[in-house]
Amino acid sequence: MTPLLEVDNVSVSYGDVHALREVRLTVQPGTVTGLIGPNGAGKTTLLDVISGFVRPTAGSVVFNGRALAGLRPHRRARVGISRTFQSVDLFDDMTVAENLAVAAEAKTSAGANPQRAAELVGIDTADGRLAGALSLGERKRVALARALTSAPSILLLDEPAAGLDQDERTLLSAMLRQIAASGTSVVLVDHDLALVLDSCDRVVVLDFGRVIADGEPAHIRDDPAVVSAYVGSVAVVPSGATAPTDGPPALSVRGLTAGYGDAPVVTDLDLKVAPGEIVALLGPNGAGKTTTLLALAGALPHVAGDVEVLGHPLQPGAHRQAAAGVAYVVQGRGVFTGLTTRENLRLVDAEGSATKEVLELLPVLTPLLRTPAGRLSGGEQQMLALARALATRPRLLVIDELSLGLAPKVVTELLTTLAARARDTGMAVLIAEQHAAIALTVAVRAYVMAAGRVVDAGPTTDFAADPQRLAAAYLGKRRNSGR
Repeated sequence: MTPLLEVDNVSVSYGDVHALREVRLTVQPGTVTGLIGPNGAGKTTLLDVISGFVRPTAGSVVFNGRALAGLRPHRRARVGISRTFQSVDLFDDMTVAENLAVAAEAKTSAGANPQRAAELVGIDTADGRLAGALSLGERKRVALARALTSAPSILLLDEPAAGLDQDERTLLSAMLRQIAASGTSVVLVDHDLALVLDSCDRVVVLDFGRVIADGEPAHIRDDPAVVSAYVGSVAVVPSGATAPTDGPPALSVRGLTAGYGDAPVVTDLDLKVAPGEIVALLGPNGAGKTTTLLALAGALPHVAGDVEVLGHPLQPGAHRQAAAGVAYVVQGRGVFTGLTTRENLRLVDAEGSATKEVLELLPVLTPLLRTPAGRLSGGEQQMLALARALATRPRLLVIDELSLGLAPKVVTELLTTLAARARDTGMAVLIAEQHAAIALTVAVRAYVMAAGRVVDAGPTTDFAADPQRLAAAYLGKRRNSGR
């Protein structure tokens, strides 16, 4: 059978950064093809290349036998390529019916069928509700119907399941199969690997811009290269790893539910962290780790459950948590780039006594004290973010994706510093990481999340001895929690 879409040796470079490297992808008519990979693997970039928003540095894209080089996005839409984006962009001050009517008026195919598109996703073309008043799941279905209005030959979906509950994800899976059966091929990018592996005919896996696996879902689940890309090589926890001290927990969470409005992202979560203990919160991107940390930092307004922080009930407002002895290292570093390294540290330690201790732990920052933070490397900025948190002498330190964008050597140095501080001061640490092997080198226990819930938990030595326990959560094979 002649492929509908052929991506041949496509590469995309931005200076020295290689987003895609010689990627090959074929899509057959009437199929659902999954495109997965860790955060930053190049998935959205590949969709941008196919839909014409990014021009490849090398390689070609052929659709329905036609080379697409030089064809802009609106012209690619006219030949049968449609897509959705991670953000749901509707006209919020217009009704559902009006949003669909706009898509129908802008239809790019003579065979366009707005009514059929609406039926495929289960919405009413006469719905008079404002789009801005819809739930997230309803908004995503309207966006999907708009993309299907032109009766495209292929539909590119970027994170359609993000923010959906389990029932909505199940419904989405059924929709994808129905769309493919109607004659529109689907390319699905999503971090819910259970959804992808259960819904797709074939799955292609990217890591660092390269294809590392391509095959049927059952084979992808057990592919060693895929497991390594998501989980890493889990080593036995070193003997120097921190151990908890006696006394009440620094953090106690029972039945935590949290989100950003009416739709919860995290549901019924339990965890504990003892003084002097490092605990890892693991799971694939989109599992709910960052939402959990934001809730525990007091930064989310919609939180339910029984949460005690340093012996007191959780108080709303991150500033209250900071005053109580909680420090939070956010994803993306969060340093003040216009201030020097010294000035960043003075914001939390005006007298400088704690800064002196921290600089002994992170001596690489000493020659950079007069350097604006904006001129530091990514690794140096991450060290500064950690130093600023430690300079508050916290009793509980919460860290989100310490390794993001850093070289392994830098990560090892930061984790060594973190373990020493926890051991010497009794500071409790909760560290969320997508890359499990990194966090497990210093953590004593781990909780594994998937789709907003804890799906496994236990000592890190158990995970090191049985890597399939992590693979079960990361690659969509659910297990009962080990709590």
